[in-house]
Amino acid sequence: MTDQASIPPLIPPAAAPAPTDPPRTLQGRIGVVELMLTVLAFSAPLTVVAAFAVFVLSYNSSAPIAFAVAVVLLMLFAVGYTTMTKYLPNPGAFYAYITAGLGRHLGLGSSFLAMFGYVAMGVGTVAFFGTVASSLVGDTFHGPTVPWYVYSLLCVAVVGVLGYFRIDLSAKVLSVVMGLEILIVLVFNAAVLKDGGPEGISLEPFSLSGFAAGDIGIAVLFAATCFLGFEATAIFREETKNPDKTVPRATYGAVLFIGVFYLASIWLLIVAYGPSKARDVAIADYAGMFPNAVTSYLGDTATDVVRVLLCTSIFACLLSVQNILSRYTYSLGVDHVLPSRLGSIHPKHGSPYISSVTVTVVLLLVLGSFALAGSPPGHVYGSLAGTGGFAVLVLMFLTGVSAFVFFGRSDIAERHVFRMFIAPCLSAISMGIVLYLAITHFTSMTGGSISEAIALQFALWATLAAGIVLAAVYRVRRPETYARIGRQKVG
Repeated sequence: MTDQASIPPLIPPAAAPAPTDPPRTLQGRIGVVELMLTVLAFSAPLTVVAAFAVFVLSYNSSAPIAFAVAVVLLMLFAVGYTTMTKYLPNPGAFYAYITAGLGRHLGLGSSFLAMFGYVAMGVGTVAFFGTVASSLVGDTFHGPTVPWYVYSLLCVAVVGVLGYFRIDLSAKVLSVVMGLEILIVLVFNAAVLKDGGPEGISLEPFSLSGFAAGDIGIAVLFAATCFLGFEATAIFREETKNPDKTVPRATYGAVLFIGVFYLASIWLLIVAYGPSKARDVAIADYAGMFPNAVTSYLGDTATDVVRVLLCTSIFACLLSVQNILSRYTYSLGVDHVLPSRLGSIHPKHGSPYISSVTVTVVLLLVLGSFALAGSPPGHVYGSLAGTGGFAVLVLMFLTGVSAFVFFGRSDIAERHVFRMFIAPCLSAISMGIVLYLAITHFTSMTGGSISEAIALQFALWATLAAGIVLAAVYRVRRPETYARIGRQKVG
């Protein structure tokens, strides 16, 4: 039996199920653009331009080059990743691909690490939403002062409702939100191009000497983390139109589009202040650099619009995280690694509704524990978002290695040397370097103390190890479950 998706065999057309029968796979008809926007919402482009890109600039005055390097690295990853989707049509993304190349033990460990990482990012994101929403209502609109966690809990509830329904609904919401946040940044970019900056339209930010003079490692590391989310295209495989074409196109399109968007936006933000002063502004006023520039070029009303869209951007990010988490949980339910009820599909909406509700409850419980403990939301966001980002970098490195191993030992008749061997090899090496940078700069990623960094690192690796150990237990005690790991088709 070949390693294919672990789903019940499709019923032949002659014996089609009655309308009341539950669907056998997740239902959805999203296309390339909708899938792109669904996963790009994860990276929250407006938030990146307003915050993370400025952070990259604070370490390197040639920040656009750091983003260009990140595009090259992630395109190499995308080549091997999307090639695997053609020859391994298993839903499950990292979980399925790492299993196929590196075995069920590491595959199950990676699925646990993925869930840990995305939960961390989800809780961190919703804590950030609470802070931004509280400031928006209280400071911008002079409304009542409400604790941050009230807005956060409301955000999780709304996301939970959307996640319960078919993916098409979430895709439509995300498409609208993404379109608006990208539009406001493009309007700002156009204004800077039209009016120029204090030093004109300068190409100094693309200076290699300036790039070499800054902190190259941490600039590239944080530039790369600004792209996280595109790797989730394959998790929606069952819910796309023509997945063999849609998933690769959406993956490449997401990396290229958002890469050009980030590169151009940070360049023009530098131009708005002048290359000689921009990095100093980024260091001195990290949070205010982009809003102040918007005020200068577009006026106060536009700045208020940016603040509103920043809130919706973070909301869209959480919705994307929730959808991704639900599908990882669903895959583990289908494989009977977790309770099989989690692999249930809604008879009407064709969504992983039980997994979606479970994810919503988990997010509420974890968020509630931080709120009851009185943890500052900024600290919750920094530590958990950084931890989740680190987990995804580990998974990307393992996937790069897995792609190289998978194609190296496969008997596929078509042999594309670059796509099957050179690109995966270069991807594994480059992602290994990025992962090394993440390990050495982990305290910068999480914003906490060394002792906190050690505790978070322990939690990450312990989660990976727990999955590996559980796979070993299943191999002995539940061989039928062990055989399913990685969405493998079993008889």
